[in-house]
Amino acid sequence: MGLAPAVPLSAAIAEHLAATEGEHGLYAEIVAADPRLTFAVETLIREHAELRRAMQRDVAGLSDKQLAELTRRLDRHCQRGNDLVYEAYSVDIGGEN
Repeated sequence: MGLAPAVPLSAAIAEHLAATEGEHGLYAEIVAADPRLTFAVETLIREHAELRRAMQRDVAGLSDKQLAELTRRLDRHCQRGNDLVYEAYSVDIGGEN
């Protein structure tokens, strides 16, 4: 099994971090519009740090089980990010006329 996708995955993660974190990133926009989502944003940022550390390791040295776990972690992170965006932009909690 070749590991060529590891480099593009690292690049994709770096691009994701640039788009979501930071003063003008998606997360700042979400928190400014809806402060109740701050905890969810902070959770995703913590996950970013964990995923960055995981990607800095030698992926070639990971077992199939470890690679599967990393894949599951990435999948869960993506789902939580999707849920956050849905909550921020699609859910109407009411209260405004």
